[in-house]
Amino acid sequence: MEIRLANLQDANAIADVASALGYQSAVSAELARARLERLLLSSDDKVWVAEFNGQLIGWLHAQHAFRAASADFIEILGLSVSDQARLKGAGRALVGKAKEWALSEKITLRVRTNDTREGAKKFYTALGFTTTKIQSVFQF
Repeated sequence: MEIRLANLQDANAIADVASALGYQSAVSAELARARLERLLLSSDDKVWVAEFNGQLIGWLHAQHAFRAASADFIEILGLSVSDQARLKGAGRALVGKAKEWALSEKITLRVRTNDTREGAKKFYTALGFTTTKIQSVFQF
């Protein structure tokens, strides 16, 4: 398995793998490419992909977050591994890249997950993450 930074040619495969976890499905090729292009141009965002035998099997998007009244941190904003590759180390390896980034910046790494995703909570706990806050999300 290879972990590397994403490139524009990965856009459709990232969108396909994302649909496995219920992220927006049926994204057009143009929209997938535009989203990834924007992230790749940002110095505050990083997207890594996991490949096995030349096939993209997972991805992780992390962002260096800046806040007016609290310390900076790196936050994992999205992580998805294809169904057939799950539980084979791709997620752990991708999170490892985000940890390396946070360590190099000397700041903490955060991740949020929907409280209904028991598997995700167990995954992150097994990687050493601890729950520091439970919150409500409001949308307008």
